[in-house]
Amino acid sequence: MTLLRHAAALLLGLLVSLASVALHRSAFPLGLVLALVTTYALAWWLLRSAHPRTATTYVAGWLAVFAVVLRGRPEGDFALAQDLKGVLLTVAGLGLVAIGAAGLPGRRRSGT
Repeated sequence: MTLLRHAAALLLGLLVSLASVALHRSAFPLGLVLALVTTYALAWWLLRSAHPRTATTYVAGWLAVFAVVLRGRPEGDFALAQDLKGVLLTVAGLGLVAIGAAGLPGRRRSGT
């Protein structure tokens, strides 16, 4: 069951990251806001769940797609331009690292 939970969180992170990259430029600033709200809401929900390590898996999936997108292509094309929209999405990705690190310890205490 744990493997299935982490596989679902990884797939969710991959899909949300792909959607965030696709949406962040459309209808600025609404597309970027929608991408960031979705990204952080899911990460926060997983972190506050009974299994917070799934938040780390989600973040790993999100950052995996993001790393591929940041590399660009050999032809010089970029899916994530280095303008205000792209930089804001990149900085938001750095915040996800903190959420992923917070999920590493594992189960939540019963008092929280």
